[in-house]
Amino acid sequence: MQTTQLQEGERAIITGLQGSVSFRNYMLANGIALGTIVTKNYSPAFSKLTNLTVNGKMLSLKNADYEMIELVKI
Repeated sequence: MQTTQLQEGERAIITGLQGSVSFRNYMLANGIALGTIVTKNYSPAFSKLTNLTVNGKMLSLKNADYEMIELVKI
């Protein structure tokens, strides 16, 4: 699924992470791994950030980093 298709308030399961080893380690340190359920929060387009809620913790990612996450909407 394209990550841009996930709308505000929708939940998804992470099915894959692209990118470097350091990026994947960063995601793991923040609780994002395969099978994790995330919720997309409101993100204004001008900020170039995407806000996610993971296990009750809000996390902001650059849009380029967010695009490296493969999701399946639930």
